[in-house]
Amino acid sequence: LFSEGVGKGRIDIQQFVALTSTNVAKIYGLLPRKGTIAVGSDADIAIWDPDLEVTVTWDLLHDNVGYTPYEGRKLRGWPVTVLSRGRVAVEDGELKVERGSGQFLSRYLSDAAQPLNRLVPEMDVNRNFGAKIL
Repeated sequence: LFSEGVGKGRIDIQQFVALTSTNVAKIYGLLPRKGTIAVGSDADIAIWDPDLEVTVTWDLLHDNVGYTPYEGRKLRGWPVTVLSRGRVAVEDGELKVERGSGQFLSRYLSDAAQPLNRLVPEMDVNRNFGAKIL
């Protein structure tokens, strides 16, 4: 999103932050604990180098998925340091905290994410080759 959006002038940095942090926190009812830098918030911050160019490989990522559809893609802009609750969690690609040391936060869907009480096309049996909704 940064490389293709901000890097190519399609969105500005404020829109990037809104799309990747603030709006997500709003949708899942986590704002103001998440999605903002403010007194009383968790202090989860990604420090970004907008000029750093990387080629995506699975070993760059700190997850248990085992693959990425972006393998081999060259990107411009990459997080160089990640703070979690004010502590350095990742620095220069190296995990600095114990795996699994995150904290589960219960969440709810805000009004922005409530269903509109209509089926999306994929759920309409007349349009999805007759698949049944379980």
